[in-house]
This record gives sequence, structure tokens and C-alpha cells, in this order.
Amino acid sequence: MSLSETDKQLVEAEEALFQKTLQSLFEQLPKAQLAKIAAHNEARELTRQMVNEWNDEARQALVSDEAVAHRVSEIRNDSDQILLELLKEPYFGRIVTEEEDGSGASFLIGSRGNPDAGIVDWRSGPLSALYFNYQQGEEFFEEINGRERIGKIKLRRSYKADQGQLIQIETTEGVFQKKEGEWTRLDEDMQAAAMRSRAGRSKEKRLPSILSLITSEQYEMITTDPHRPVVIQGSAGSGKTTVALHRLAWLLHENNSFASAENTRIIVMNKSLQVYVGATLPSMGIHDVSATTFNSWAFAFAREAGVDQNRFKFQELPADVEEIKSSERSLALLRSYVQRQSDALDATVRDAVASSAYLLAIWEASSSKACLPRLRDFLFDVGKEKLPPDEKESIVATLNSKLQRLEDYPQDIYDLFMDTAFLQQFLGSDRAPTLELLGRRTEKNQQSRLLDFFDLTLILKLIQIKNGGLPAKNGGYVKLDHLVVDEAQDFGPVEFDVLFGAVKSKRDVTIVGDVSQKIVFSRKFPGWDRLLASLGIPKNELVRLEVSYRCTAPIINLARKIEGKQTDIEGRRGSPPHWIQAETYEDLLFRMAEWADKLRKKDPNYLIALICRRTRQAMEFKEELEQYIPGVRLGRREMFSFEPGIMVTNVHQVKGLEFDAVALIDPSEDNYPSHQEESRNLLYVAITRAQDELALAVHDKEFSRILTN
Repeated sequence: MSLSETDKQLVEAEEALFQKTLQSLFEQLPKAQLAKIAAHNEARELTRQMVNEWNDEARQALVSDEAVAHRVSEIRNDSDQILLELLKEPYFGRIVTEEEDGSGASFLIGSRGNPDAGIVDWRSGPLSALYFNYQQGEEFFEEINGRERIGKIKLRRSYKADQGQLIQIETTEGVFQKKEGEWTRLDEDMQAAAMRSRAGRSKEKRLPSILSLITSEQYEMITTDPHRPVVIQGSAGSGKTTVALHRLAWLLHENNSFASAENTRIIVMNKSLQVYVGATLPSMGIHDVSATTFNSWAFAFAREAGVDQNRFKFQELPADVEEIKSSERSLALLRSYVQRQSDALDATVRDAVASSAYLLAIWEASSSKACLPRLRDFLFDVGKEKLPPDEKESIVATLNSKLQRLEDYPQDIYDLFMDTAFLQQFLGSDRAPTLELLGRRTEKNQQSRLLDFFDLTLILKLIQIKNGGLPAKNGGYVKLDHLVVDEAQDFGPVEFDVLFGAVKSKRDVTIVGDVSQKIVFSRKFPGWDRLLASLGIPKNELVRLEVSYRCTAPIINLARKIEGKQTDIEGRRGSPPHWIQAETYEDLLFRMAEWADKLRKKDPNYLIALICRRTRQAMEFKEELEQYIPGVRLGRREMFSFEPGIMVTNVHQVKGLEFDAVALIDPSEDNYPSHQEESRNLLYVAITRAQDELALAVHDKEFSRILTN
């Protein structure tokens, strides 16, 4: 729709404001860069002086000065980086107020703040609340800088920018969009989709900012009560991970909470999502926060406890055995097992020091401690006590033997799962055949010095129970200030119990997931109701995000049918899914290459994912496709690269990721049997990775009945 004269004036005024803001940021950049260089040089000079200073008193003074100088250097460097980020997208909102006393204010809302350019950081309290909590024309009542402010929102607008270019303006008068250098007013059908969409496509493939799309309810959830646990159930592409990270960005900003970046963790289930999230954090103003997979996090503690990572092997387990090792009942099993060890330790210690009333009293006084720190502390006390040499040597040898056994976590797994009588107390005698099978498998693992991969979480829980917490490298226990858990539906009760035990308070958590995207069926998700109850959250406080900002309407509606939802929803316009039935494997390769090449010619910045069912299929398909598409790459674990191009991967690798275009390779009944719930979820996950284009291609087979039905 062409612009009226009034529309042109509005757009020209907005473009002038945008350019004025960019100019202000550009003018600040040289000064910030010079300040960064000066601060860096000063820090280096103080370091040199400290190294060369031999006088201890003078050296101590230099140590203090050097620490301050290095911190100043870090701040200067941050200032430089913030300006560079703002130059790409200086702001996403604007507010003009008119107060009762006749005064008013006009300011911009950005992902970062810059007072000289009139930009308010969205994380900075009541000013940004005017944007998120009110619409144009509404009256407001807020306390700002200690003063009660009453007035009216005279103007509220939202913007989208990409690489320093203003590309969309959202106003009460209409939505204006810039394409190929020309501004147009969108018609009513396109306005809703444009307002729900995210910024334009670029070479940078990372979680996009959806700050301008956050509702007042979501803003309140993100920014109120830093100790409020936040649990989000969101459909694919709804921005649930991004909302969770915005929550974290708010918590870590200035004085919003006591959380520190160094003592905060983001835990995900797969390596590729870790890489994707890690690459996104700096653009959200989140620095020094570690994003890791649960298994990598668990292995770090296992290694510190002396458990060799190479002992863990992926092995296909019968479903009943998986259930025993991953269910909530295993928690009671582990606690009872450790209590049995603690009782045996108590009896051994009492017998060993029976002749020393003093040592016995010390041991009894420490009964509230977990067994391992209790034993280690007692060994220290025995070492200080004056005893006959032979008696002390005997006591120490006995205690060291118990310590060595208590720290042998693999042996705990072997002893526990080969003790059928003990297991039956918790699991019932009707499970006898399964327990006998478990015992035989465990005995075989012990002979080979191997462990099932399911044993990793159990060992981590044993470490936590026996030590009274997960041991920190610098002493004490891991007590995180805040914890973000993404793709929560693929975590089980034992994983959650370990994670909740690693935070200072269970209230200091943000958890996001979607049960329709559960693809790790070996871990039994406890369900949202159980999870909310364990955190003390009422059911009605579960945050639900239903609108997909990622996929076009044709793609999301296909995904909804896979979920079993028959009604279509409105959304961003796009091409219908492209269904391909090739006659041969060679024909499939050719047609996929043709499809991908056509998209790359349309937009060289496209990131295209060809998603196979299994890892081996992806590796083979990539090798064969190279003869048609030189430079095609494999996406697997940390090998993921999010640069524009064509990637072959498998469905378990792409959870939480998004691509401009997706093709499902061989979504046949063989690969996705229609009688399995897992197949339905895998197809849903794969399809909803696509932002704009989707193809489904089989050769010499029929599509899975999940798709054709």
C-alpha cells in the first residue's frame, strides 16, 4: 500500500530520529575507543611496575591499583562493545509522556542504555515500564526517581532495525515496512503478522530479540521479584528461551538482584543448543555466564570425584531398566542406600575408637554432617589426638579404608543394582524379572569396568548426598545464585533434584520447556504440575507462550496437526510446505540440491538445514550430497556453525535451534513409525525449526502416516 502525505511525514520524522541517534552513537565511539586504549595501557604499566617492585609495602599498594586499573579497562571495553551493538539496533521502542503538571518526557527504549543518545536500558526500572505496561492514550501512575508521576502516554511506537537500518515502524496509525529501499504501509492482514515477526534476516544467526513483542504480563514476570521462580511452557518458536534469557539479563543488570554472572548457570540438554545460546548471550548484555549441557556439567563433578569419563558407554537398555534408573523412586533408593552406608560407617568408627571416650564424643557430636565430610573431619581429629602409635595407625588405616570405599561411586552403582533384595523393598517383588535382568547387566558392566550412561546422573546424586552438596573447586559447596534450565521436558526427576540442590534457593530458578518437543523419552519428565508444586508455585502462575514468532502460518499449522490440533491459526504469510517424492536415492540428492540452490540464489544469507532421523544417516547423506553441493557441512554437537550455508544434521541435534529453511530427509514410516509418540514429537521438533521454507522429501517410500493422516 502506497504512502499518503501524512504517512510520508511520519516515516521521514522517524528516519530522521533514527539517523540522529546513530550519529550520536558514532560520535561517542572514538572517545570510547581511546578511553579503552588508555585504560588498557595504564593497567599494563601498573602490572609492569608491580612485577619490578621489590619493596613489599610498595608492591601491595601497586597490587590494589592494578586491580582497579584492570577493572576500569574491562568497563571501558564493555562501553566500546555496547556502542557497537547499539549501532546495529539502537532502540526498539519510543515513549512520549504528558504529565498533569504540563511537563513531559520523550525517550527511546533499547537493549542497552545510552543517556547521551536518549536511550533508556529496558532493564532500568520505571521508565521502561511505561513502554511495556501502557498503550498510547492510556493514563499512567508510576513512581519514578522517588516521585509519583501521573500523566498520559502521548505516543508509543515500536521499531525493528537490522544492521543499522530502520526497517519497520509500528504505530497506532498503522505498520510501515521498508523493503528494497522503499517504505510501504502494510494492509490489515499483513500488519498482525508483521507485528508478531522478528527483525530481518542477516548473516548473524542467533536467538533474535523479541523485546518489542513482550507483553505487560511477561514484562512483569521478567522484572518483578528476583527470587520468584519462573516456569514457562511455550510452543515452538514462541520465544520461550529468549524470554528466559531476558529474565536473566534483567537479574544481572546493576542492582536488580544479588545474582552474579560468575555464579549463574544455564543448563541445556544438547551441545548444539549450548553453542547457539552461548553465542547469543553477549548481544543480550549477558557476560561471564556459563552455558553448558547437563552431561558436561555432571562429568565435571564426576571427574573431580575420580570417576573416569571413558567408563560411561551408550547402551540400549530395556524400557523397564531405564525406568528404574530414571524415575523418582530412584531418589528414595539412593538416599536409603547412602543411609545404610552411613549406619555401617557409624558402627565401624564406634568400634575403632571404643577405647577413646574423647574421640567417640567428637564423632557423636558430628552426626548432623553428611558422611564424607564427617569422616574426613574425623580423620583430621584423630591425627591430632595423642594415642599410642600402633593404636593410631590401626584407627587411621580403618578410617582410610572406609573413606576409599565411600568415594568409589562406580562400586556403589554395582553394589546397588546387584542387590535384588534391597531393590525389591522399594520397587516391589512383582519387578523381580526386571531386577534380575538389571543385576545381570550390572554384573557384566562391573566385569568390564563400564557404566551405563544413565548411571551418570545417579553418580552425581550420590556425590551430592554423600558430601552434603556438590563440592566446589575452591572448597565448600556449589550454591548458585540463579539457574536457567532450558528444554526442561527432557529432564527427569533425578536431574531436577540434583539441579535444585545446587542453587541457594529453589526459588532462584527459571525453567522453560514444551512437552510437545520431548524427544529424550528415557528421562521421565515429572510434569508441569509436579514441578510447580516442588517449587511452591500455584498452577495458575505457569507462564504459557502460545504464539509462534518463528514459523510462517503454513509451517506452524502443519506442526499443529502433528500435535493433534485440527484448527488453523493466523500468522505470518509464507509458502506452503514442499512435498517431494523422489524415485531413487540419487534423484532425492539431486532434488534436494536443486531446492537448496534455488533458496540460496533467492537470499545468499539463508541458513538451510537438511534434517535426517539419525546421526549415521546424516553423515552418509552429507558425504553423498557433496558431489552436488560443494561446501555442504555436517552439524553435530560442538561442530555446529551458524553461518549462512547448507548443513546436514539429525533431529536430536537441532532442538532449540532455528533455520531460515528446513528439509526433512526421508520422513517415512520406517524412520518415524506412526504408532510411537516419540515419532510425533521428533517430526514436530524438526518441522518447527523452519522459519520461512519447509520441504519434506522421501525416496522409494511413503511418508509417515503421522504426516499423511
